[in-house]
Amino acid sequence: MFPRYIDRELKMLLLLQHRDDSSVRQGNYDFHLRRLRPVIESMSTKDATLGGSWYLSADSIDEALQRPMYANSEPSTVAIAALTAEYNGRLNDPKSIYCWNGKQSADGNALISVSFDTGTLSSFLEISLGERGLDSSRLGLYKSVAEIVSEVVLVYNASYVTFGPRAYQEQQVFEDRPGASWMLYLPHALTMAQIPEARALIPVMRDGNQQGTIIVSVTDAVFDVNNHDHVKTANDIEIRLADHDLLPRFVDL
Repeated sequence: MFPRYIDRELKMLLLLQHRDDSSVRQGNYDFHLRRLRPVIESMSTKDATLGGSWYLSADSIDEALQRPMYANSEPSTVAIAALTAEYNGRLNDPKSIYCWNGKQSADGNALISVSFDTGTLSSFLEISLGERGLDSSRLGLYKSVAEIVSEVVLVYNASYVTFGPRAYQEQQVFEDRPGASWMLYLPHALTMAQIPEARALIPVMRDGNQQGTIIVSVTDAVFDVNNHDHVKTANDIEIRLADHDLLPRFVDL
């Protein structure tokens, strides 16, 4: 888990579920760190504080800063050794990597957690970003954020991705399904005729074919949980998707 010295308030949240191919062996920490790297590099093009060094979380700041995840963009021997020691004798257990960008300010820190080796259950990726306020976005406005969502879709072959204020989770319609929030990726080719409440639909392409669609609820501002119109639009999108049997239940993923 993330230690208490990391502030988790006022965060934007990116959350996805995915399933790894059976060819990924248990305890392959090098693979999971390498797979995460292009996501970090993509985010750093939007905000420089998301580049540079990342660290495995620890019980104190000083200890964490001695646990760099990468050396010259490669998984570090320190990180591999720490994860190997943490799960020593528990190779078949579910595992997680918790990491931090080393920034201590509430509007500069960033957290990532990756779960894997989850057996028959889906694995998760969660990225949590500190912000200056409820109406700010370090990744930029919706087109810029959608580029990051597209990147994680392609890297993780996600079943869904949702991005927006963490606080929106308390206002979404369904507790057992993903929320639309600011934007929601689903692995379907969708049209405005199907989801007229959406403010934009962005196709996600792989090898010239549409992998799925990013559904955007707000295009003229950063999604604000205190804005009734923003929340209502996201709620309406969720209801429409559920009516079309397009909004999956977590238990089915």
